[in-house]
Amino acid sequence: MNPQEFDIHELIPQRPPMTMIDKLVYVSENTGRGSLFILESNMFCENMRFRESGLIEFIAQTAAAFMGYRKKTSNSLVSEGYIVAVKNLLISFLPPINTEIQSEIVIENEIVGFTIVTGKVFFESQVIAACEMRILTMA
Repeated sequence: MNPQEFDIHELIPQRPPMTMIDKLVYVSENTGRGSLFILESNMFCENMRFRESGLIEFIAQTAAAFMGYRKKTSNSLVSEGYIVAVKNLLISFLPPINTEIQSEIVIENEIVGFTIVTGKVFFESQVIAACEMRILTMA
């Protein structure tokens, strides 16, 4: 099933105004990609830019959407997750409002309720943020 066929709120536990992903656009065995159009009203915007915390949350919600997609397509309930740690965070650019950004996460490992992902955010095909994230997944 194509991930774009799902309303994003079927895949993630977050609700507006905390939704930081518009759609999950691609899924493979351990990779997911998402997109977000940055509106001026977004709670993570300041001085006409999408802030660092928004970039981190975008990566986390891409991971949540990926895991939610796996759950939905296996007829399981979507569960909550919590960011436990962010490592090696690099941010080179804060994207302006009224633009679209893309994300890519790779599931590196899943151990005893923890999911370790590497994530990237792209603006106009350039990587503008990257990190490793540890997420505690609730059953």
